[in-house]
Amino acid sequence: MTASLEPVGEGRFKVAGELSFATVNTLWQQGAQLFAPHSALLVDLQGVTRADSAGVALLVEWLRQARLRSQILQFAHIPPQMRSIIAIADLDRVLPVCSDIVTDIQ
Repeated sequence: MTASLEPVGEGRFKVAGELSFATVNTLWQQGAQLFAPHSALLVDLQGVTRADSAGVALLVEWLRQARLRSQILQFAHIPPQMRSIIAIADLDRVLPVCSDIVTDIQ
């Protein structure tokens, strides 16, 4: 299982691979470093192939860190599997999801 977090422009990042208990710790550490210098962040999850509750927990932790730094953070292209977990956990009003149509990251 592998996952990656890649910067693609000023404050924009792509996540790819599997978001699971085996991969999220590394992504959390990378995000802490990569996100720090930006005031606004957009994380595109279109490349996520599989996710479990640990992946959703990662999004919540990234949001917590961003708020501590007074950063704006949005997520785009959240996969259906993650959206289901978010809805079941009643986090759909907490996690900032932007319109996927206007946020396509090349």
